[in-house]
Amino acid sequence: MTRPSSSHEAALWKSLEKRVRSFGRMTLAATALSSIFLAHPRVLGRRKFVTRKSRQHISAFHLIEVPLAGYFAFVGYYALKRVDRARARRFSVLVDFSNLVKLAFFAFESASLIAGFRQRMPRGELRDLTMGAGLLLFGAGMGLRTRLALNDYFHPPVDPRFVHPRTEEELILLVKRARTLGLQLRVRGSTHCVPEGIFTDEGEQHINVQLDQYTRILEWSESEDGQRLRVTVQAGCHLGVDPANPMSTQETSLLHQLEERGWALPDLGGITHQTVGGFLSTGSMGGTAQHNLGQAIVGIRLIDGLGKVHDLAPDPSDPADEEHNPFYAAGVSLGLLGIISTVTFECEPRYDLVGRQVTRKTGGLEGLQLFGSGAQGLQHFFEKNEDAYPRLLWWPQKGVDKVELWRARREYVDKSKTRRARLNRRPFAQVPRILQFAVNLFYNFIAHDAPPYKPLTQKLVRFVLNAFLRDGETKEFRGPWHEILPMDNGVSDELMPTDFTELFIPIERTEEVMKTLREFFARDNGDMELTGSYAFEIYAGHKSAFWLSPSHGQHSIRVDVFWFRTDKGGREEFYARYWELLRPFNFRLHWGKYLPEGGAGYLREQYPKWDDFMALRQEMDPEGVFLSSYWKRHLGLDSSRKFRVRPALVEASVGTDS
Repeated sequence: MTRPSSSHEAALWKSLEKRVRSFGRMTLAATALSSIFLAHPRVLGRRKFVTRKSRQHISAFHLIEVPLAGYFAFVGYYALKRVDRARARRFSVLVDFSNLVKLAFFAFESASLIAGFRQRMPRGELRDLTMGAGLLLFGAGMGLRTRLALNDYFHPPVDPRFVHPRTEEELILLVKRARTLGLQLRVRGSTHCVPEGIFTDEGEQHINVQLDQYTRILEWSESEDGQRLRVTVQAGCHLGVDPANPMSTQETSLLHQLEERGWALPDLGGITHQTVGGFLSTGSMGGTAQHNLGQAIVGIRLIDGLGKVHDLAPDPSDPADEEHNPFYAAGVSLGLLGIISTVTFECEPRYDLVGRQVTRKTGGLEGLQLFGSGAQGLQHFFEKNEDAYPRLLWWPQKGVDKVELWRARREYVDKSKTRRARLNRRPFAQVPRILQFAVNLFYNFIAHDAPPYKPLTQKLVRFVLNAFLRDGETKEFRGPWHEILPMDNGVSDELMPTDFTELFIPIERTEEVMKTLREFFARDNGDMELTGSYAFEIYAGHKSAFWLSPSHGQHSIRVDVFWFRTDKGGREEFYARYWELLRPFNFRLHWGKYLPEGGAGYLREQYPKWDDFMALRQEMDPEGVFLSSYWKRHLGLDSSRKFRVRPALVEASVGTDS
């Protein structure tokens, strides 16, 4: 068993150190270039404006120029050879003075350049002054970037609306404080879920917690035969990089550290912005029926509403373990059992993914019949195909009717020999921000004419979708698991604000579900009242042992209904059509996405372990510290209602008072 050699702070310093070293190299290079090329153009056979002045002026200029060039060289050398944690604050002072001098000389060069234009200075000399001003401005920009990085290291940004605990002891004290004062306490992750499901009720001084300083990997564990690879990580650690969190870096992300060690997880979701705790809490999972991400979770440390710490883990020796072990309630707990403190994952050797993305008319997918059965049917494709990671995006609008199929399979290769091709993923995943901005403008423009669309809007939508989805287009890709599986990481939440409701249906009913959707879409007369102007994602979910997982006890086909979020509304009405349409299939819903109001009774019927979960919730949080109004509504909980606590549930809980 080995422990990490560096803490979270060490990882942050490593990231800063790279930036400082880069600044040092560029400073030395720019200083050498400006000293040789600009100050002494005769070396390259050129003249300079200052060389036409008197010898006294030349000497005076060099008395200023040479010491400053020497100072810049010293700053570059200091960045490369001298900076460590103890000298970092001193270095920030050197950078500040360096930036001030560069900006002052930039002003001087700019003034000389303006005067040169007025005096009709020779073109070569104007070029020299322009290059000098450009180098100084570039150097000041690099210096400012480095100074900001130093400032963020010494003064990490925190959101004042949240409490930012650093230790488990602080988390326990927060729970006890909330209980004593009768307050709610909720923990946020990357806020990728429905906002009401994340935070406490508005209008009260409740406690909202952000675990952005609780992100360390605590332990690496590898068996002697190398067959068991385990990592224990604090719940605030992000899977990848959260672009909205300035404290989230690649070096501190779980996936990067696993990749560096040659380890991997069996699957990932479409994005990796989430924290470890947030990803677990709502039942998030990847998109495959052949690899089980939930099975990789082998330990959860939880602080309940009484401030008690529970170390939960599966017990392979108990045949009835899944029926009574609180571990299977904590795996998808919606934040209602307590604060997840740490999670232990069972990993596997790293792998690459090789695959392709094809765009075809709905009936034109080679070897796959979306509405068929048997070996070419969609259910078989999800469960048995060698491409174990398939997803499809369906644009069913009349005049479009296209599917983009994304499929990938594993290859095990040495990481050092991995060949990286250009990654082509799902729509929008690699679209430049300027094009995402254009898509944003388009969907906001058509939002004024909500479905059913007028004829002119219909034509515009079909034209844009067909231009973007080119029939017959095929793209191949290859890359590391942690870069390929999160295929939506490149999508900007600001430019492409998408809301979802996601329905999980037993995979045995795949053919019926697809035919039901096809018939429903066929009733649309072209005005897109039924289809909308956005996409539908169809993919699979591996069965799960967690009690409130939407895939509990069964593989699932998942229908993900997209809604482009604008200020025009209409989302709930659009989703309601699909909730009603697919209700006969006994769907379950992704807890982190939109849920129907008043649907608690229906949802309760879909989960065999619902009552056991609620009984355990009452036992672990009897005073409702973690229970917000949102969850009371959607779970049908009355704060005055008491649940009978089953002795088996209590006895199975491994808890210690702290």
